[in-house]
Amino acid sequence: MRLWTASVAVVPHVAAALLLAAQPRDRAPSAPRDEARTLVVGSPPARAPETRAAPPRDEPARTLTMTLEHGEAVPEGHPNTWVHLPATHGARELALTFVFHGFKNCIESYTGAGTHCRRDHDPRPGYELAAQLEREGSSSIVVVPETSFDTESAEAPALAMHGAFRAYVGEVLAALAPEVGEARLEDVRRVALVAASGGYQALEPILADAGPLVTDVLLLDAGYMYPNSTVGRFLGTVSAELAAGASAHRLGILYTPGGGALHTSFALREIAERAAGGLARVGRFRTDPPLDALRAPLYVYRVDEEHDVVVRRNMGRVLAAAGL
Repeated sequence: MRLWTASVAVVPHVAAALLLAAQPRDRAPSAPRDEARTLVVGSPPARAPETRAAPPRDEPARTLTMTLEHGEAVPEGHPNTWVHLPATHGARELALTFVFHGFKNCIESYTGAGTHCRRDHDPRPGYELAAQLEREGSSSIVVVPETSFDTESAEAPALAMHGAFRAYVGEVLAALAPEVGEARLEDVRRVALVAASGGYQALEPILADAGPLVTDVLLLDAGYMYPNSTVGRFLGTVSAELAAGASAHRLGILYTPGGGALHTSFALREIAERAAGGLARVGRFRTDPPLDALRAPLYVYRVDEEHDVVVRRNMGRVLAAAGL
């Protein structure tokens, strides 16, 4: 592992500045590199029986930024990884959630209250991710990897290479060892991939390459995929499990009428309804879906809100409702 740099900010329990940004609108994802295969429909990967965690201790929520070898190359001085560690009260299940930001964004604009990624570019909106996570009581370690930096793209060419995402997850765990204790990939009980808006460009090839590792996929106005995509096949996995009376995986989709993902999200919704034998939760909400609706292992909901508003108000709620 190359040298990494980290800055730690202690965040009060009710929280803090740092957020996510989502933005427009498609492009086909890029292809993978070095060690997993395409998505396997079926049982989740075996997990080790115990996590080798540090002794339980109470800690406030805190955030770190770092630069990791297997992450994306970014302009000088910018981190390629942001991590939120939840407030801890004793031992808990080890879960990692990776959030991919949308077009024209960067880590700082996405996790903060809004800022310029590049000084000569327009300011980008912010989604105050840490504040959302703390307000909703999220218990997962949440990672925002840098993808394409402040451009009309959200691809992650380095992380999309074969085996690169697994190596990146291992690096994240190694970097966090002083904070959460030594852990291996096998110790992680859940790995969630979350895309907001154009973040689907990073999520799709990573899911294709690291599929057996992933337990949860959540899309916030990012359902630009067609049924034959990797996300479409993941939908088949969740549907088959539901029909069999189990739900080891989870898929949740929120979409808006004006965000650009309306038609493809609706196509995924129709497949979910048919494939899960009526067990999928589908519907339409004028504003934020109730928490009970977001706890379902398979849901596709239309929310009649603005594109950015859905991310700003629902990212923390969606993760907490999923137990992340």
